[in-house]
Amino acid sequence: MTDDFSQCMVGNSRMAARAITRRYDAYLRPFGVSATQLSLLGGLRELAGATVSEIADDRGFDRTTLTRNLDRLEAMGLVVSGHAGRGNGRIASITLKGDTLIEQLLPLWRKAQAEMKTELSRETFDLSLKVLKRLAKV
Repeated sequence: MTDDFSQCMVGNSRMAARAITRRYDAYLRPFGVSATQLSLLGGLRELAGATVSEIADDRGFDRTTLTRNLDRLEAMGLVVSGHAGRGNGRIASITLKGDTLIEQLLPLWRKAQAEMKTELSRETFDLSLKVLKRLAKV
């Protein structure tokens, strides 16, 4: 018996993630942010006051990737950060410039979302999100 690595969950999930990211990145590239960074900005908006560790846990970010992206967003003036007040934690917050950029990018994000729904069908899109959220908890 030969193992069929074309059926590997790891390989297929990575390929899918890269393809989806490329699609969203294409919309955001002219604005100097990536889909990952927009997702992070949205997370900061929703998790105001959370530490970097809490954001990483809630949003499934690797801490190194999260820190690298936060540093870039901070250099762009979209995020500010400070000490959490306990331990050596860090709290990042969106600046007015960052919040304005989110509002500017939301129509593009919505367009990418709509394309994915069309590409997959509404039912498959919804089921895919449900499966991805379940897989994130494995």
